Amino acid sequence: MTTLAIDGVRWVNDRVTNVRWGSFDPATNDWIAPTTIVDVQQVVDALKNGKEVRTLFTLGGRVFLGPKVSALPYTNGHIGIEARVQDGQIEKSLEDLPPV
Repeated sequence: MTTLAIDGVRWVNDRVTNVRWGSFDPATNDWIAPTTIVDVQQVVDALKNGKEVRTLFTLGGRVFLGPKVSALPYTNGHIGIEARVQDGQIEKSLEDLPPV
């Protein structure tokens, strides 16, 4: 089973505008295809379509899936994303991902 994973973000005015992501296979702990940089709206659309989107971190040379990503509505109507830490997951956030 593949998961959409985000391993880098671009911030503008405290909001994520772009992400580096791709299809990741947790069974093999490897990318299925090269990552691409996309507008955050593509992540929001994937979430609306029921896709699982996770953060992905490299710690000590090993790759770990981090918290699930969810859509976050802002007061001005803009929809962004955030990472939601659940029990048993590493406590990392979008702020901990490298810039793209």
